[in-house]
Amino acid sequence: MTAEKSRAKSKALSGWLILAWVLLLFSLPRALQAESGELMSVQTAIQRSGARWTSGETPMSRLSPEERRRYLGARLSLMPPPELSASSVRKATNLPKRVDWRNVQGTDWTTPVKDQGSCGSCWAFSAVGTMESVISIRAKNPALTLNLSEQYVLSCSAGSCDGWWMRPTADFLRASGAVDEGCLPYTGDGSDPCSDRCTDWPNRVWKIDQWHSVPNDVEAIKSALNQQVLTTAFDVYTDFYYYTGGVYEHVWGDYEGGHAGVLVGYDDIEHVWIVKNSWNTSWGEEGYFKILWGDSDIGRDTLFIEYDNPCDDDEDGYLDPSCGGEDCDDEDPRVHPDAEEICDGKDSDCDFELTAEETDGDEDGWPLCNDCDDSDAAVSPGEIDLCGDGIDNDCSGTADDKDLDEDGDQDTACGGTDCDDQNPATYLGAPEICDGLDNDCDGNLPQSERDVDEDTWLICAGDCMDWYSRVHPGNAEACDNWLDDDCDGGIDGDDIECEFSAAGWSAATPADAASLQSVPAPPSLAASRIGNTALWLVLPLASFGIGRWLQRRQRGKMAISR
Repeated sequence: MTAEKSRAKSKALSGWLILAWVLLLFSLPRALQAESGELMSVQTAIQRSGARWTSGETPMSRLSPEERRRYLGARLSLMPPPELSASSVRKATNLPKRVDWRNVQGTDWTTPVKDQGSCGSCWAFSAVGTMESVISIRAKNPALTLNLSEQYVLSCSAGSCDGWWMRPTADFLRASGAVDEGCLPYTGDGSDPCSDRCTDWPNRVWKIDQWHSVPNDVEAIKSALNQQVLTTAFDVYTDFYYYTGGVYEHVWGDYEGGHAGVLVGYDDIEHVWIVKNSWNTSWGEEGYFKILWGDSDIGRDTLFIEYDNPCDDDEDGYLDPSCGGEDCDDEDPRVHPDAEEICDGKDSDCDFELTAEETDGDEDGWPLCNDCDDSDAAVSPGEIDLCGDGIDNDCSGTADDKDLDEDGDQDTACGGTDCDDQNPATYLGAPEICDGLDNDCDGNLPQSERDVDEDTWLICAGDCMDWYSRVHPGNAEACDNWLDDDCDGGIDGDDIECEFSAAGWSAATPADAASLQSVPAPPSLAASRIGNTALWLVLPLASFGIGRWLQRRQRGKMAISR
């Protein structure tokens, strides 16, 4: 009877041990799925500061701190920017509110986002990526999608995976250039010798003509961006690794290092730069990000690259016959061997045959294939339609149809209702957008689109006090003035940038601000999750240990009883 009881107790203990194992297996996934403390801190800081960007786990944030820093590499220049020549960057006025070289009149002039890997070669990707786009822009040929070799610049210059300066990189592209990707494919290894390049590399080198520094000034950079893309450098902080979209600004974390990218555009409404990164398309906004003007020292080491090939005057990638090429018109980038025939009155494909449709009977510069009246030089697609003459002056198919912006609404001078015939977003009944214009032509500018204090920030773009120019989303918070200077919803004591002292509110020191920003909301949330995870791990393990001890003790008693 005693043996039967012992066997029953042993069976019960075995069942209890199985239950302990089940609890242990259930707790492990909960431990593995615990949220990143860094991500919680970033999200809390974004919410507290009122920043306009989103964060989440990314391929970069999942790396260790040491692995993340290997993706940086732009060094701060030691010399001040030289003076610009008059022929380089022209500081223009009346610039458009938005420029994005990914879509200029429906054409993408950028090259695909690349992946530098765990090598601090961002300086090479920034310079080469800029060079690729500049050559296409200067050639007026978006189809000329060059893919140049960053490995050539990495292996053949003085730079390495530990980083390099932007200006010596530009000097290297001017003196030595870059071959195409097929000549020396990217490996991300700075120790690969330059001699690994293809044997015919001298015939495959592209060089820039010269470069200029652009002052870190919003208007100067905007003026340069209206001509082409630029290379630029900035600082990276921990929160940048978690960027998934929106307008980035630094809100949390430590300085990680310098980085470089391709500056492709700007937006006056959001007050941002648009930048192409080299961390693959799985990071950010398909490899791109927007960043607030001036944040993270963005705009330092901004370079304007110039490309000029003396054997390729029209920069279409085809050489002049005097240089051994076959470009029958080296002044026009649309004319070269095997080019597509277009209605321009020229032998576009260089086959020495001009079709009948390309003739120009009235010699007005417009050939028959697009001139609706090739006998009257005053009638051609390039003319402006005159109101009241009954003639289709501009060959649009409709007489007296003055519609310069081609938005379907005629100018008021021709009896239409378009109050701004230069802007296709403005016409009668158009939707109002946050651009400071009377888009719907109702004669009334919405209150939210007025800029009363003339600080360039509209109410609809976040200006919380439009009658005072010192208060807007892009301003720095000034403590102890009872004003929400940066429109983040916090004033003095309620603002994370300020701390209280006996003398009043003052700006927090960088260390204090970092400690404030690193505290998640609510403060006990991370601790409670860690505590719960530990509890789920410890309880099953303790139960299992106690069960094993009881089982061994029971077996000992059974042995004695026998």
